Amino acid sequence: MSRFSSTSKPSALLGAAMVEFALLLPLVVVLVFGITELGRAVYQQNTLTKATASGARYMSRATQAVQPDCSQGSNWGASVTNAANLVAFGRQAGTGTSLLPELDAGDVSFSLEQRSVTGGGNACVILANATVPFQAIFGDTLIPFLDLEPVILNATVEERYHGE
Repeated sequence: MSRFSSTSKPSALLGAAMVEFALLLPLVVVLVFGITELGRAVYQQNTLTKATASGARYMSRATQAVQPDCSQGSNWGASVTNAANLVAFGRQAGTGTSLLPELDAGDVSFSLEQRSVTGGGNACVILANATVPFQAIFGDTLIPFLDLEPVILNATVEERYHGE
């Protein structure tokens, strides 16, 4: 006759499974939340890049925003305001909820740069830049248990000025 009865073997196996589960559960939870946060960061970065591209495209077609010598035109300020609202809110009016948490029109900037073109001549390029902190599920920090710096999302887009 064996030392263990047939009823004690399943409970011993169940106890071992519970210990293994207790040891692996924190690792699995961290892994699942890490994958979720990474997906959210990629989504927010993609949204910021697409919105910045829309603002740069708007500025590249803005009427009287740029002079022929690649300096700011008479309509530069109004165009920048409309384009920054387009980046932050998805509409020129600047109303409604922002496309990303903590993103507003003040986080968007536009500048001009003159570049030489192959074959001679110059081109006026509009640089659009938007920066916003990543908003994690658990607040400002990506991993709540570690004292890490906040993750900053940044998008820079260049668009050649076409004019009216």
